[in-house]
Amino acid sequence: MAHWTIRADYDPEASVWYSVDGDIPGLAADATTLEALAAKAGAMLPDLLDIHADDIADPARLAGPHRIRIIAHHERDFEIAA
Repeated sequence: MAHWTIRADYDPEASVWYSVDGDIPGLAADATTLEALAAKAGAMLPDLLDIHADDIADPARLAGPHRIRIIAHHERDFEIAA
């Protein structure tokens, strides 16, 4: 099984999670939830692997099945009544 990683951040103004880094070549995606981001990346993965096959160091990763892991970062300040 080929494992792929996406690093994601949250944009509170746009209310979306977006990919900032990872090992899926050419991925640029955003979505309102992490689950939707994973689904969108999964749908894009076959085409991106076709386009960037020469950039993949281990050609065995091109064959499925595939698994996507998202490492997400989100910060939020909370007001606390003293």
